[in-house]
Order: sequence, then C-alpha cells, then structure tokens
Amino acid sequence: MKVLRPLGTALAALCLLACNPTFASSGEEATPELYTEAETPAPMTAETRPAGTTFADVLTEYQALNSRLESVTAPLRLENAALCSVTERDPGFITHRLADYPEALQPIAQAYLGLKEDGIYIRSVRRESPAEQADILPGDRLVKLNGFPVPVSGVAQDRFYDAIARQAFGEVKTRLTLSSPDGTIYETSLRSDTACAVPVSVYYSDEVNGHTDGYEVMITSGLMNSVKDDVNLALIVAHEMAHVIAGHKDQTPTKDLELEADRIALVLMENAGYNIDAAIAYWQEAAHPHRDMQDSSRTHPTIQARYENFDQERSRIRRLQESGKTLTLR
Repeated sequence: MKVLRPLGTALAALCLLACNPTFASSGEEATPELYTEAETPAPMTAETRPAGTTFADVLTEYQALNSRLESVTAPLRLENAALCSVTERDPGFITHRLADYPEALQPIAQAYLGLKEDGIYIRSVRRESPAEQADILPGDRLVKLNGFPVPVSGVAQDRFYDAIARQAFGEVKTRLTLSSPDGTIYETSLRSDTACAVPVSVYYSDEVNGHTDGYEVMITSGLMNSVKDDVNLALIVAHEMAHVIAGHKDQTPTKDLELEADRIALVLMENAGYNIDAAIAYWQEAAHPHRDMQDSSRTHPTIQARYENFDQERSRIRRLQESGKTLTLR
C-alpha cells in the first residue's frame, strides 16, 4: 500500500515552477525522474504558462485535477481488485511532508499547504472513502498509528511509516491519532479498502497524453483539460491500467496488445459502473485529430479497427452478463 506518495508524484505541481525565478532561485527546469521513456510528454515551462500565472493559481488547478482524477480512478481500482495480481490497502487519503518538496520551494509549500518542518500531513481525502467516513481532513497531521507515535522527521520517520503502513492498514480497523491545524488532537479509526496496486497520477504538461511505465499510469494536465467528460477520461485511464494488469511492459508494442488493452478497459469500466455504451459512442463520433498518424502506425490499430474491437468486446460482456457469469479479462 502506498499512502506516502513517491517524490515524483508530490513534485508534479511544484517542479513545473522551478524554472521561474518568481518562485524559485534555480534557473533549471526540474522534471520528475518517473518520466524517463521516449514518449514522455514535455513538462509545462515558464514560457508555455499564461503570463501572470501565480503559484496559487497552479496549486489550485493541480489540486482540482488531482481530485477529479482520484474520483474517476477510484472505482476502476477498487471494483477490479479481484482482477489484479497485485493489490494494496487504500485508506482513502494521501499524505505528504515538507521534505517531499524541493528546498527552494519549501517556503511556498509551508505558506500554501500548511506544512511545517516536521511530521506527516494529510494532503487529500477521497470522497466516499474510509478516510472521509472517519472524518479525516486535508491539512491534519498524523500523530499516532495504532498507538505508535510517528517520528517527527528523518530516516526514522521513513522506516516507521513504511513498516507501520504495511501492518496497520490491513483487514482490521486501524486506529489513528491526528492533530488538526488549530492543534486539536483527535482519535478515529478506519478499515481500508482493497484496490489494484496501479497508481494513477497527474503530470503537468501541455501535451495531450496518457502513458504508463508498466507500473503506474500518468495522465497529463493537457489531456485532462481537453477531455471534459469523466466517462471518456475513465476509458483512457482504464486503457493504460489494462496495459499494467495484462503485463505488457516487457512485450514489443503491437496492434494486438493495444486491442487487448481496449478490451480489458471495457471490462474494468463495466465493473466500475461506467457507461461503456457512452464511451464507445464517443470513440465512434469523436474527431480524432491524430487519425492519419494512428491509421498509418505500425504499433497502433486504425480508429475503425479499435471501434470494431470495442463493439465486439461489448457484445461479449453483455452475453456474459445475460448468462449470469462473472466478467473475465479475456
């Protein structure tokens, strides 16, 4: 289970500002190490951001993008846990701490995010999650897990949290002691959900792109801003998750693998309660601005081939449902 997010994820909003002297002293643009493959989109830069953009503007948009993506992704991860070979316990909150952010940007993180020099803080709480039901709020600081005090900083904090997170958020209820921003100490408890261990993150870039490294999924801010409908966004996320679930990472990219990911995506969406008829209709009717490129691709099927593949998989799903059988990936 990953409650404390990797550094690359935590920096997605802040690193895009590192090249702007208004916000940081560094003159070099920082790119999360997570994006190392050739198809990685270019991060947003000072030149591509609107004039007058402030850190507060970016942070507000980043928080909104994360909230939307978490809301869209949660049903896909939670309702398909039985189909995933690797699962994790998900309490419904994400944490962060001051040390997760570049030193030059830590004063901004302190001012806008309420982070102090010590402790682990709640960054976000997913709607309708165990954490929300336990009345945990963003900005609260973790004080104890199952009665064990959380070290305030350093290596001890890293080791403690990794060890306790694996044990605490199990099948039984976890007891948490937290401190609200005004210093009020309170206790609560929750029982974590089980979810597919496929993290899905926002990456700040003007490019319209969804991408996976075989372990987690990255969706660009440009893609999210261009896809306004959550069902259509869910199809994109589910397709990338499908590559991870099917183990495509170590295989040569082919049209067959792309079609398989499309079929698996529909199963994931149907299990999650999404309207796959609407998703397929969108695919059929969309303008597809990169149609020429995709139709001549050696590794990606044509737009028409993908639509026919979607339609055939939908028919298979309906037949299984009508016969009362459990949906399978293949």
